[in-house]
Amino acid sequence: MHDGIHVEKAGTPSVTICTDVFRVTSESMAAMWGAEGYNIVYTSHPISELNRSELRARCEEMFPEIASILLS
Repeated sequence: MHDGIHVEKAGTPSVTICTDVFRVTSESMAAMWGAEGYNIVYTSHPISELNRSELRARCEEMFPEIASILLS
């Protein structure tokens, strides 16, 4: 969160990926850093148990949203 917000404030489009259980925490952090509405893409928790191909599939599901944010 912290890095992404500072990169964004420096003028480079960014997005942070979090699992859904951290929604409140990540939105609170963004507000704390003065970045309400900062771009956060959420995926289902947990991800630590996913194997490489499952994690890749999850990333491919999020890719359109991430690309849209970064390219807009």
